[in-house]
Amino acid sequence: MLRRLTGMFLLIAAVPTGILFLQRRGLPYNELGRYFDPAEGLVYEAQAVTIYGALATIFLCAGLAVLLGGKRPNG
Repeated sequence: MLRRLTGMFLLIAAVPTGILFLQRRGLPYNELGRYFDPAEGLVYEAQAVTIYGALATIFLCAGLAVLLGGKRPNG
């Protein structure tokens, strides 16, 4: 039960980080690696795209490993 909950939590956590990765990787960053969003008044850093992608991959792989991993022997 706990294994299934942990795996589902990890897979659910992969979704928003994956969406952020996909949204932010296509932004037109300047030569300093920054993008200014005038509508929100925010500056996005290009380095964060790598982090979002890495986190999404880690969450996805860990969630699949937990859910699809072998059963522990009882005893």
